[in-house]
Amino acid sequence: MVTNLLQPIFSPDGSNRRQIESYVYAQFVKYLREAAGGRRGDVTLAKILTFVTGTEEEPVLGIQIKPFIAFQSSLSLLPTSNTCINRLNLTIPDTTQELPTDDILFSLFDYAFSNSFFGLV
Repeated sequence: MVTNLLQPIFSPDGSNRRQIESYVYAQFVKYLREAAGGRRGDVTLAKILTFVTGTEEEPVLGIQIKPFIAFQSSLSLLPTSNTCINRLNLTIPDTTQELPTDDILFSLFDYAFSNSFFGLV
């Protein structure tokens, strides 16, 4: 449900940036599966949804502003969000950084989604 709710906005096909975005998104989906299976400690899908939208579950009538995933380059690889527009910002390494390992990326996701400040990491 969360993967259907959070639609990514990718760069154009064939670009180098798109390859990196696709990799980070695939890791995020893998992380969602681990969180859904209870393998990420106290991080749950409800906490991830709260991080993005400010609510733990989708309202019966749906969410007025469609949640989405945007990709941004940053030195810090912590994900952030804007709950007013329901945007999850997944960071991708800039050209001077290497792609992080799964363990490092998942630890950053754990840290971000576990905080109680929503997207204000």
